[in-house]
Amino acid sequence: MQRLAELCERIGATTKKNQKIALLAEYFRSRELPDAAISAVFLSGRAFPAFDERTLQIGGALLWKLVSELTGAPDATLTAAYRKRGDLGAAAYDVLLNTAPQSATLTLQEVRDIFDQIAETRTATAKVSALKLLLQRATALEAKYILKIITGELRIGLKESLVEEAIAKAYDHPVGKVQRANMLLGDIGATLRLAAEHRLDEARMRLFHPIGFMLASPATDAEEAFQYFERGQVEDKYDGIRAQAHCGDGQARLFSRTLDEVTSSFPELVGPLSEFPGEVILDGEIVAWKHAEDGGHAMPFSEIQKRLGRKQVSEKLIREVPVAYVVFDVIYAAGALTLDKPLSERTPIL
Repeated sequence: MQRLAELCERIGATTKKNQKIALLAEYFRSRELPDAAISAVFLSGRAFPAFDERTLQIGGALLWKLVSELTGAPDATLTAAYRKRGDLGAAAYDVLLNTAPQSATLTLQEVRDIFDQIAETRTATAKVSALKLLLQRATALEAKYILKIITGELRIGLKESLVEEAIAKAYDHPVGKVQRANMLLGDIGATLRLAAEHRLDEARMRLFHPIGFMLASPATDAEEAFQYFERGQVEDKYDGIRAQAHCGDGQARLFSRTLDEVTSSFPELVGPLSEFPGEVILDGEIVAWKHAEDGGHAMPFSEIQKRLGRKQVSEKLIREVPVAYVVFDVIYAAGALTLDKPLSERTPIL
C-alpha cells in the first residue's frame, strides 16, 4: 500500500498528462498482477470496480470521529488541518505524521479484504471498528490515501481514462481496445489483467451489469464536428435522466450514467421493459411526461428531479410526476453487441 501511496504523491505533483500516464505504466509493469489489478481500481478513485454495487457506507462524520480517536489530537487541530488541506485524507496525514507507524506493513490485498469486510458489515460500529484496525497499522501516507479512496476524492488529477491509457502503454495495446474492454466489463482491474495476459478480445458484456456510456465529445468548431460523420441524423434532445435499461429473463434494471442502479426510483417502467422476449440493453432518457390524447409531451427537468434518490416512490408521486423512457439507441440485442455497428444499422434494430 505504501508504494501505491507514494505513486499517488508523484502523480499529484505533476500537471502533465503524459507524465502521469508514464508513471502509472511504469508502476503497473513493476507490480505483480494481483497488486496491479487492485491498484487500478483504487487509482480510479473507487474501493470496488464500477460494476460492483457494494458501498462502504461510512459517512464523513464517522470518518472524522475515527481520525480524531486515532490521533488523540484536539478537534481544533484536525479542524485546522482540514481547513488548510481541503480534504480529510490530507488533513489526517498532517495530524498522524508523528503518531502513525513509520514502517509500512500493509499489503494492497489486506486493504481490499478490509473494504470487502466493511461492505458486508451492517452496523456502523462494526464498520468503524474494522476500519480503525486497518488505519492503526497504516503509515500516515497510507492512511491519507485509504481515506481518499473511501471518500472517492483522490484529488491527484487522475481520471479512469488516464488509467486506461496507462494500461495500454504498460502492456502495449491500442487505447481503444483497453477502453472497449473496460466499458464491457465495468472493472478496470479485470481489464488490466486481460491486457497483461494479451486477452482483451475475451472481454464480454454481462447483462444487468451496466457498461460505460457513450458520451458526447467536444469539438472546436462545426468543421471538426462534421468530420466524424459520413451522414448526419438530427433528433430531439430530451432533458431528463440518461439511463441504460438491461432487460431479460422477465426482469429489467435501470442504471444512471454514473453506473448506479436507479430502478427503484422508476418502478412503473419495470413492467413494460421486462416484457422483451430476449435479452436487450437500451440507451435512453427517463423523462417526466405529461400524458395526453395526442401522446403528450416532456415536462421540465425540475419535475424529474422530484423522483431522484428515492428508495421507494409513493403512488401519489407516480401520479403527480409520471415518467416515460425515451429510447434512442440499442447496445445489445439478439445475442450480440451492436456497439460496432453504424447508427444506420442500429436504428432498424431499435
